[in-house]
Amino acid sequence: MAPTRRAPVALALVDEKAGTVTVLDPKGRVRHSFDGKGYTLEGRGGEVPNYSLNLSGSEWDIIDWMKQHGGCATPVRLDPIEVAPVLCSTPNTVKAGVARLLKLNVVIRIGGPRSGTYQLNPRRFWEGSGESHVKACARLDPPPVTPDTKALATALKAAQKAADTARDAAEAAEEAETIAPGTKLAEKTRTTATATHASAILAVETAANLGVQLPMQLRRLLQEASK
Repeated sequence: MAPTRRAPVALALVDEKAGTVTVLDPKGRVRHSFDGKGYTLEGRGGEVPNYSLNLSGSEWDIIDWMKQHGGCATPVRLDPIEVAPVLCSTPNTVKAGVARLLKLNVVIRIGGPRSGTYQLNPRRFWEGSGESHVKACARLDPPPVTPDTKALATALKAAQKAADTARDAAEAAEEAETIAPGTKLAEKTRTTATATHASAILAVETAANLGVQLPMQLRRLLQEASK
């Protein structure tokens, strides 16, 4: 015999002193998402963040196009000739963008080299239920997102520039303290030097976390900061 569903129990507030009972209106069930399909995830954690990959505008457009066409949860066909006009780009630019996203493992090819079918890495982008997400990761066995030479070169250049700026600011602060010790100018230049030094440390740490081979000058900067 199939179990019978119990009727919903009405909730009420009872005021024992006044002897009154106030019946509460039932609250409707809220769907998990706007369309009820689950959740949308843009993963974060130990992997390389998207902003550090030095993605071009076209590459960001391709990611967004994939999102809009269901590429977070299912494989989609991406033909550069068809997609380029939508992205206000050229087929060659779209083709090059897809190639770099594949190299970074942001996008995964589904099928053979000529299939033209791709899906966003479910470790980074996902849309659907948690159970489906686990199954997709197990089925696709997606590799972690990794920086390429362009991303590494950009991170190293930013770290070197930040370190040079910090060194110039430190020299300016020392000069100001020598010429006008205790003045507002000396205080201001020292504050600027402190801020630029902190920015340099952050830039060098970011490059190191990406796997950049740091030159001796930048390694010393990290060593001094850790003392």
